[in-house]
Amino acid sequence: MGIQRPVLYIGGQPPATPTVADVPPFQATLPTSAYGQTIPVVWGIMRLPSAYIWCAPILTVTSSHQEFWDTITTTTSLMTARLRFARPLVPNSTWSLRKLYASGKLIFDGTTGYRASGLNFRVYDGRSSQGRDPAMVRAEGEANVSAHRGYIDIVVEDYDVHGFGSPPVFEGEFVQAVGDAASVQSFQGFSSDAVNTVAAADWESSTWYGYSDASGMLRRFSTAFLREIYAVPVNGFGRAYTGLAENFFRYIPEIDRLIAVGVIPGPLGGIYPLLIDPVSGTSVAEADSAGDPGQSVNAACALVIGNTAGIIAMSSFHLGYVSIYRFTATTIAQVSISGTTWDGRGRPECFTPGEIRDGDADIWVCAGNSVWKMVITSTGLTTLLTEFATFADAPLYAVWHDSDLIVWTDNAEAIRIDGTTGAVVWTKAVPYQLDTGSARSLAGPDEHRLDNELFVQEASAYYLTSLDTGLTRSISKATESSDWRYVYDGLSNVAITTDNVVLPQRRRFDAAGNGTLRNLSDLLTDLMVYGGGYDPSEITIEGNIDDQIQGAVFDVTAGVRDIARSICEPYSIAIFER
Repeated sequence: MGIQRPVLYIGGQPPATPTVADVPPFQATLPTSAYGQTIPVVWGIMRLPSAYIWCAPILTVTSSHQEFWDTITTTTSLMTARLRFARPLVPNSTWSLRKLYASGKLIFDGTTGYRASGLNFRVYDGRSSQGRDPAMVRAEGEANVSAHRGYIDIVVEDYDVHGFGSPPVFEGEFVQAVGDAASVQSFQGFSSDAVNTVAAADWESSTWYGYSDASGMLRRFSTAFLREIYAVPVNGFGRAYTGLAENFFRYIPEIDRLIAVGVIPGPLGGIYPLLIDPVSGTSVAEADSAGDPGQSVNAACALVIGNTAGIIAMSSFHLGYVSIYRFTATTIAQVSISGTTWDGRGRPECFTPGEIRDGDADIWVCAGNSVWKMVITSTGLTTLLTEFATFADAPLYAVWHDSDLIVWTDNAEAIRIDGTTGAVVWTKAVPYQLDTGSARSLAGPDEHRLDNELFVQEASAYYLTSLDTGLTRSISKATESSDWRYVYDGLSNVAITTDNVVLPQRRRFDAAGNGTLRNLSDLLTDLMVYGGGYDPSEITIEGNIDDQIQGAVFDVTAGVRDIARSICEPYSIAIFER
């Protein structure tokens, strides 16, 4: 029986029962460009608005749920669209997105790594090598989509624009010729102890976790701010582990838990999957060993089915046992364990999550000279196991991309196979060789957040292989003693390397510069060569033109000579034609 207190209402009768306000309508009319509107030609650095040139039907969904006595209504309007910004003055020049705005609101900042929650996009800088956008192909069919070469475009995918009231006007800041060099920066930590495990990334919060053997500390870092947030000792273990496996360390955001593997060496030891509370460092649950004593983790993956239960598939080195585990936020248990060399099929070198459905999921397994398809339910039961594709060379790594599987073999090849039929789509040689599971520094496929490229780091070079075409671009780097352990975020072009001799590092690629000044003479030369069609030998600059600018935006309806004269006039530069 509670105490009833008197309530005095001032200015009227007691309020009625609270009601949920009507959901405001969403205006789906696109701010498209007008027919015949000039597409600007750009050079250097600039900020300019875009025009919608394609948009899939906008899906608006309203849902309600009860929280205590309140009804919470949520509405999303997911939009996938292609935005056109400009045409580069210099064909096949390299451009990078510096910042992206939606109706004046900053939603991406390449100078800091900031990205609004849920923002997924791809940038096309107009080079002749760029292909069709996969989102457009899924919506329209490959035969109905062009590659849009020659233009700076952005495709945003499934972006919630409901809060803007209508499809927003996007503006972008672009930088030309940023170069391929990576921006390498070290994290600042509370100690100089190396982080030995691969980074367990929480991509949405721009943070990651790691474990240091020397101190026994679980550590959390901010990716954006390059700072250690906190460090706590791991505790509450039911066994005397000597450390955690370095090559499998995973954060599961759906249940806010870390998955690790405790290691006990020797004839009475084993490798034991664990659930760890990421805030306190406390062991929540521990499972049976994934094999006989003396084994180590060869390959593993983790996935969540239905937001509450998860599955771990793990193979051991050197005998090749395969264990299946089921976990929740409070439990983890071994469901099954195979015989050695995975019952004669071969030792699995990679587990790749494929399609995840309401009650089960596909896991692709690289073992022997084949890729195997497993279907596992949310209870951990394997309902299908079939040899899906066979190769001349052993497959070592695989990525599920756009309903197909891209496989890397031990013969320095990438092979794309159809995810339904197993037929080979393309085969490409790559300038690197991935290692077997236990020797590989590259994190497992489920630990990355890939977009359309796989990132590979070696001691003296970086490589990015397109998942759409198989073509690889390389970036030189200062030679290091190791390629370390690394995980890659394709949405922000960031690699996090751990197991370094010193502090962990963030490596950013295609990082937008700060608009370094450029020579005016270079602009004039490019304008006459690429805009006016002159041969470079016909352009001569006499005297000292030491003026510098940041960038230029041109209206191509004007003549090149008129543009050049309008540029030169404020600088008292004369133009002569011979």
